[in-house]
Amino acid sequence: MAKGYCKICFKNIYDKMDFSTLLSTNSLICPKCMSKFKLLNTKEKVLGVETWFLYEYNQLVRKLIYQYKGCYDIELKDIFLYKFKDKIKRIYKGYTIIFPPSNSKEDEKRGYLHIEQIIKTLNMKYEVLFYKKREYKQSSNHYYERQKVKDYIEIIDKNKIKNIKYLIVDDIYTSGSTLKTIISLLIKNKVDKNNIKAIVIAKTIL
Repeated sequence: MAKGYCKICFKNIYDKMDFSTLLSTNSLICPKCMSKFKLLNTKEKVLGVETWFLYEYNQLVRKLIYQYKGCYDIELKDIFLYKFKDKIKRIYKGYTIIFPPSNSKEDEKRGYLHIEQIIKTLNMKYEVLFYKKREYKQSSNHYYERQKVKDYIEIIDKNKIKNIKYLIVDDIYTSGSTLKTIISLLIKNKVDKNNIKAIVIAKTIL
C-alpha cells in the first residue's frame, strides 16, 4: 500500500487502519487530526449573499492558519478546502473566485498571497481584484476598529468588475466586516447580488 503522511502530525495515515476506514479517509489528514476540526458546514446570508461556513474557528484551525500565514508553512495550503473540494467545484462551476486583499508587507515576507495559494488548490478560475489602501491586521483590532475595514479596501481596476458570477473565498469570519466590504464593493459596481456567493473556511463562534 502506498504510504501517505498527515500534513498536520506527519504520521502515516494508513497505519493500523481497516478497509472501511481506509475508504473514507482524507488522504491529506489522518482521522485523528481530522476529528479535531469542528465542522460547521452551514450556509447563512451575509448582506443577502449566501455564505457557506466550513469550520468553526477553534484551537486547531487557529493554530494551522497561524502556522500557514505567520510561519510560512506553505504545505498547509492544501488542507483547508480539501474536504469540500469536489463539492465546491461542482456547485460553483462557472464562477470566478475572488478574495480579500492581505497585508502586502506580510505577503512579501512569506513570498505568497495566502488566500490565493489556497484557492489555487481548487484549479478554478480566479482574479485578484482588491488591494489595501492602508496596511492593517484584522486579528489585532477590536470590533469597533474592524468596522473601519471598509475605508481600507479598494478595487484595483473598476473596469475589471463585470456582472458575472463571483465566488468570494475568505479564511476567517469574526465580525464579517471584510466580507461585507467586498460584497458592498461588488454591488456598488453593478454586480447583481444573485451573482455573488461566498465561502469562509472558519467562523468565530462568540
